Amino acid sequence: MPSQTDRALFKRLARRQAGRVTMVRPSQLNGFTPTAEAVLHGRGVRYSSIGRHADLHPNWLRDQSQAPGQVEATNRQRLFTPRDIAADLAVTSCDLDGEHLVVGFSDGHVARIDTVLVERRLGWLFDDEEPPAPEPWTTPLERFPYVDWNEIGWSLDGEDTDAVIEFLSAFYRHGYVVLRNTPTVEGTLRRITDRLGYIVGNNFGWIFDVRAEPNPTDLAYTSIELLAHTDQPYRRPVPGIQLLHCLRNESPGGDSTLVDGLAAANALLAEHPDLHTALVETEVEFRYDMGTDTVVSRGPILEYDCLGRYRQIRFNTKLDNPVLRPGADLDGYYAGRRWLLDWLNDPAHQVTFRLEPGDVMLMDNHRALHGRTQFDSSRGHRHLQGAYIDHDGPDTMYRLAVRRRASMSA
Repeated sequence: MPSQTDRALFKRLARRQAGRVTMVRPSQLNGFTPTAEAVLHGRGVRYSSIGRHADLHPNWLRDQSQAPGQVEATNRQRLFTPRDIAADLAVTSCDLDGEHLVVGFSDGHVARIDTVLVERRLGWLFDDEEPPAPEPWTTPLERFPYVDWNEIGWSLDGEDTDAVIEFLSAFYRHGYVVLRNTPTVEGTLRRITDRLGYIVGNNFGWIFDVRAEPNPTDLAYTSIELLAHTDQPYRRPVPGIQLLHCLRNESPGGDSTLVDGLAAANALLAEHPDLHTALVETEVEFRYDMGTDTVVSRGPILEYDCLGRYRQIRFNTKLDNPVLRPGADLDGYYAGRRWLLDWLNDPAHQVTFRLEPGDVMLMDNHRALHGRTQFDSSRGHRHLQGAYIDHDGPDTMYRLAVRRRASMSA
């Protein structure tokens, strides 16, 4: 039987899915403005639109004010602090004026608030600048997400907006893409990462070389097979997005594999909710320790936020140890860990491909697990360069591209 934790998680996931069904985009209204109502309710406002009702808190309404003197004109950050607002703030009047909610407050301030903004913040309308939601996959995609880097461009002014949106949309939906036709010159990866965001430092350096070495500081720097894993779960925070740039790949073997950790988490929850609970609730210590370099962090293998939304998977069986606490379900933990290992490394769930010189694999390290087949370093060179960036770089790039496309079509 599902535990209390899993029953609560099922309910949260169901509410989240139900919310998506009824959410609409402003563009889908086709010029039709839904009838909205706003009336005083307690100290705040009861707002109704699209067949829904919500009570808006006076402090929340006050924080939405864009009136002169309330926000800085360039960065749109508030110029007032909570100390400037009375603890007993109340709404004294409210009205709808076209597409604005006009609210008067007990401190004398009047705010005109865009109703589209209100409904987006309530979750009733999609934010058109929000990147696409992930689409879990359990088998290789029908069309591999290759993207020609030359279609995106090396500079902001020279980019193709539609190509950028298409590229990033594929990444957000699937958790990975492969850029093609980049220069096969060392240092190129830095130019690519600078275009997408900012490099995140790690214990291997800003840009690191992935090739077989006589004294490897990581198993990645050997020629052995690597099972599906996420990188650096011992760091705080865990690196968000990994890029691997292929410079040479002449050795037999060394094919890359990818698998969807989100789909794996969903499958485990559906088939073995008790094991899923164990991987959510058991704290794990991840440790990288060479003696000269020691990094330690703790967290669960499967992490969700307070609303039951998937956050990340930390999965690296070379580095993990559950923290021994009274009442911890270690039987469930080890069984769930073994189940994930088998599911993630089932060839039916993986996509297997070969990186060619000039290819750059871009993967969400909180979702897509990667690996590789064994290769023979004595029969050819295999040289990749790697780096990590945060999620907010591509997120910003996507939002600005959508905004730019909207302004061009206006």
